[in-house]
Amino acid sequence: MAIAVKTKIPKPSPKTFPVAGVDMSELETALDKKSSWGSYVAAPVITAKFDKSKKVTEITVALKPVITQPKWAEYGKSTKNRQAEWDRMLKALEKYLSSLHALTLEAVAKFSADVKEKELDKAGFNAEAKAAKAAFSKAVEDYASKTSNGSSVGVFLEYIDPDPATFKKTIPAPKSSTYSIGGKTIEAVFKALQKRAFWGRYRSNASYKASFQLDGHVDVFTLTSKPSIVMPKWKDYGKANSGQKDSWDAMWGKLNTHENNHHDIFKKCVAELEAAVTSRDIVKADIDKFWTDETKDWQDKQDAYDTKSGHGVKEGVVLDASDDP
Repeated sequence: MAIAVKTKIPKPSPKTFPVAGVDMSELETALDKKSSWGSYVAAPVITAKFDKSKKVTEITVALKPVITQPKWAEYGKSTKNRQAEWDRMLKALEKYLSSLHALTLEAVAKFSADVKEKELDKAGFNAEAKAAKAAFSKAVEDYASKTSNGSSVGVFLEYIDPDPATFKKTIPAPKSSTYSIGGKTIEAVFKALQKRAFWGRYRSNASYKASFQLDGHVDVFTLTSKPSIVMPKWKDYGKANSGQKDSWDAMWGKLNTHENNHHDIFKKCVAELEAAVTSRDIVKADIDKFWTDETKDWQDKQDAYDTKSGHGVKEGVVLDASDDP
């Protein structure tokens, strides 16, 4: 009389375990500390029914399969490219673990077919059940070994670079303001101007803020500036003769051009900053030093321009007092 073989095999129950990491390298390290990146457990239970002569009449093979996969704790905070690589790996892992379940089902089917025509007592059943469980495990272990625990079928993580930083800037036209300078003559005005630290002055008034990706690399770098130019206003201009006015106007125009040239230098510096931010790996720990180094270079360029132009004198920022009375 053939043995009736029944199976109770539900779909695998899904479980997860947490894993943390700011990038693929950290995730890989964390996963490698586990016995495997994901696991399949069949948990087979094989039972039998016996007739009065203590021969097996029915065997039931029950599995309680569980598939366990990792869940990336920082997934929602990471970049889209890294999320996509994680999703790819997870899909490959799910397929790999499903293959282990399918191989177990094949082993169960083979056991069921082989045992049907056998005549088994309790000892014979126990031996067959033990061998069956070993066969179930071997099917899983052989495939795990063949695929290096799934790595040859996609269960690995490619290194994904951080996203390039986004650069944003706000650079309005310089805001102009004036200070008052006195003097009845051009010569007097010149002497008054010479007592000052500057005739005209440009300031970029630049500042920055930055947000960062999960791994600390710059995400968005935002530069804001409130450029200003301070220029002299001759309070006795209305009382001057035409020659004096012409001298003042000529000087003022050249000085205004000189200060706007400083603004142009600043804009070129910002363009270089943008290139640096979007091409270099700048992390949160280095951002303040990066800004300090960059802005020092800006001031060096502004100082070099002033030295070369004699603070505008070589560009015509001079006063001609020949029309003074």
